[in-house]
Amino acid sequence: MEHLSLYLTLLTAVMMPCLHPRPWNVAAVTTSPSSTKNVTLLYPPDATVFIGAVFPIHASRKDIGLGFDVCSRLQAEDGIQPLEALLFTLDQINKNEELLPGITLGALALDSCDSPSVALDQALGFIKGYLAGENKYHEADFMCTDGSVPTYRGGKFDKVVGVIGGQNSEVSVQMASVLRVIEMPQISYLSTSASLSNREKYPFFLRTVPSDSTQAEAILQILSKFGWTYASVVYSRGEYGEGGFHQLKSQAGRFHVCFASPSHRLAKDDSDDTYKDVVKKLLDRKANVVVVFADDEVTAKLMKTVQLHGRYSHIIWVGSDGWSSSSPKQVEAVVEGAIAVRPLVNTLPGFDEYFRALTPDGNLRNPWFAEYCANGNCPTSATYAQVPWLHFVRDAVYAFAHALHNMWESRCEGRPGLCDAMAHSGHVHGHELFEHLLNVSFEDVNGRSFQFEKTGAAFPRYSVLNYQRVDDYNYMWVPVGTYSRTLKSKVLDLDESAVKFRQNAALPVSSCGTPCRPGEAKILLQDKCCWRCEPCQGYQYLDNSTQLCKDCGECMAPDDSKGACKQKEEKFIDYKNRWAITSLAFASLGIFSTVLVAVIFWVYLDTPVIKASSRELSYILLAGIFLSFAMTFVIVAPPSVFTCGITRFFLGFCYTVCYAAILTKTNRISRIFNKNPSKPHKAKYTSPRSQMVIVTLLVSVEVIINISWLVYYSPSTKHLCSRDTDYRIRICNGLDDYSYIVGLIYPLVLVCFCTVYAIKTRKCPGGFNEARFIAFTNYTTCLIWLVFVPLYLSTGASDDVRIVTLAMSLSLGGFVQLGCLFFPKVHIVLFKPEKNTKDAVMSIQRTSSYRAGSIRQQPPENIQHHSAPAIIFLNSKPPIKQEGLQIPQFHDQNLNPKEVPGLVNKGFFTGVSSKPQEPAAL
Repeated sequence: MEHLSLYLTLLTAVMMPCLHPRPWNVAAVTTSPSSTKNVTLLYPPDATVFIGAVFPIHASRKDIGLGFDVCSRLQAEDGIQPLEALLFTLDQINKNEELLPGITLGALALDSCDSPSVALDQALGFIKGYLAGENKYHEADFMCTDGSVPTYRGGKFDKVVGVIGGQNSEVSVQMASVLRVIEMPQISYLSTSASLSNREKYPFFLRTVPSDSTQAEAILQILSKFGWTYASVVYSRGEYGEGGFHQLKSQAGRFHVCFASPSHRLAKDDSDDTYKDVVKKLLDRKANVVVVFADDEVTAKLMKTVQLHGRYSHIIWVGSDGWSSSSPKQVEAVVEGAIAVRPLVNTLPGFDEYFRALTPDGNLRNPWFAEYCANGNCPTSATYAQVPWLHFVRDAVYAFAHALHNMWESRCEGRPGLCDAMAHSGHVHGHELFEHLLNVSFEDVNGRSFQFEKTGAAFPRYSVLNYQRVDDYNYMWVPVGTYSRTLKSKVLDLDESAVKFRQNAALPVSSCGTPCRPGEAKILLQDKCCWRCEPCQGYQYLDNSTQLCKDCGECMAPDDSKGACKQKEEKFIDYKNRWAITSLAFASLGIFSTVLVAVIFWVYLDTPVIKASSRELSYILLAGIFLSFAMTFVIVAPPSVFTCGITRFFLGFCYTVCYAAILTKTNRISRIFNKNPSKPHKAKYTSPRSQMVIVTLLVSVEVIINISWLVYYSPSTKHLCSRDTDYRIRICNGLDDYSYIVGLIYPLVLVCFCTVYAIKTRKCPGGFNEARFIAFTNYTTCLIWLVFVPLYLSTGASDDVRIVTLAMSLSLGGFVQLGCLFFPKVHIVLFKPEKNTKDAVMSIQRTSSYRAGSIRQQPPENIQHHSAPAIIFLNSKPPIKQEGLQIPQFHDQNLNPKEVPGLVNKGFFTGVSSKPQEPAAL
């Protein structure tokens, strides 16, 4: 789906030329950092097929205001030189009549600005061109309004058969992730990250340089050769540095090398204080060898910080190719003596003469060359030095050329030019070309055979370099050896100058496995091949018999002598805890309120309002509310088997008692007042005794659940421990997981049923209609659970808040039930005695369609309607008959007022058919 979505989005972009045609412009342009992303090098314009290329012509910087990377200064060595090396190599290939006969190979180059995000945008252009080619050469899914086939940027991008780039690993990762969608081969000339060897994630990625996994192997081989078995590591953030550090760490054990802990990760945007802190740790550590697996920007900032510190003569730097490819600036004295590796480099023959002859007027095919010369870098008037890795660009171009040639030989039967079997109606398939790339073999600049190994990288060959002073003012990287690996062997070959350097380096280089001084312990490292001598960590003790540091358990800590372990101090929540005091005060207020309500109900037990509320069920409900508040005193008590068992049992039991009483009451009222008129039978099980039995049965279900739970999972206490704390916390077993929720499942079912019956009894007389109050109680209870249950589950188990959460949820639930179901009745009993009558209790609230002062429209005289409902009294003397109004007498023999307290003056309403007339004054 992801690929399909990307396909549709890009194919829609292909249609844009139908609306806004953009003719291809090959004239010279004036480039700048702000316009470089829209500039494309196309040479020669009439080439048969093109190789796409993405070079860091400009550097990038983070725009704080915009929040993304923008292009900045032009890069001569990293941008212009590799681009010209590409053009130089293409000229050689196109002049060779035996290579690709009848086929002209061209270049279509873009600027990545050395930014992954910019490179990703530029790579999308190749995908758009590919989709336009698919639409043109195969089944045409889209057409312009004039009937023509849409093209992308003049129809050149659809001739791109592969891409060269990027330079750094992060750029290559972004490009490889996108180009795999269209199966387009990609060859990087300088990306070394080991992660790019993942054939599942990057199936069409190749590179003409070896992987960092073999570079790490070369560095470790050097460390082992010189006897530097204990070293610190600094690495840069990103694919390159993090991947290299991972390879160093994973392979160190095989070479008996140990790395000091912790290692240090830096980024070019880190603060100066961060760099100073890292440098201080490096210089104070006993490991005098520091491996720097970082890019040149991070390394330059690191070395400048070391220079400011001033004390660095005892450090030997071992570098990767990320910073050994160029000479350090302004920190030469710091870097002097460093050992580094980089892929074996050689001068690209003939390129120096070609590049020195270039001028802005004579090099119009490179749109960035005029900007390059305008900055004072023109090779005819400035100091020029060829970067040492241009032959990797040459290898990438030749790999594509030879793969296309092999494809031509196998498909075109010796006929010059592209044939249909090779180009498939003008479109070369990337996956077919990739198969030929995997099998290419040609001579590199050294006359050696170049091939890709199975990981997609070149076979590893590295130069070992030493940074030396060559005269009073100049420093340079001097080759002192090589490292190579073939299918059969690994060879590190160091010349006499490297050996002499090691012998003359009067530096106290720490090695792994040296005897420990008194008071220090052996810390085993890297598969126990060696150790370093350091004090034990705060959670370790020193085993005097082996002089090794051993870990104490998480609930243990070293004793004062650091020679054994002891139990950590025990802590637990109790009545002195500040959270517990708050919840206890809250619960005490609830208990007082509950008792007060119970007393008021007892005093006014025989009044209509209290009778209508089902006195027996009300007292059961009050008992459940009382238990909810009282449980706080158990929950916040010191954890024990007894308190843990009580808590688990009564957590859901309190809610069950409350909602069993509410459910029984609403069910009883519903059966009494919502009887089916066609079945005039007396409602069963409405007596107080029946209600008590029903409540008992409902509560017994929760009792069975809780007892079974306690039997299956006996209550107990446990300790929570962490190395980060100096104490252990005693809690009830199960408090740190979800098991306490078991007791709340059944009460939740009762809440749902209560809500249903509350709705069914919403039309009963006012004294019995508690639908709004019960519904609000249920909704509020659910809201409390929705708030407190996630809080309970998300709060750290070692935090007192989790324990208090249980108590507060019970107390809040009790207050909600008191406030909604009892306080309104208490208010009527104490402050509204005129409403505490039989007539008020039995009244039914009706909404009227008339408003005071409104004008009532008279209905037609010939239309009959029903008058206001008449009241039919049961088992009582009917009211005095008024003249002109007939009140039928009706007695329901199925209702016994003795069995149903409060129903003596129960009234039913009925309509009386009559002619429309003015209503009598009430």
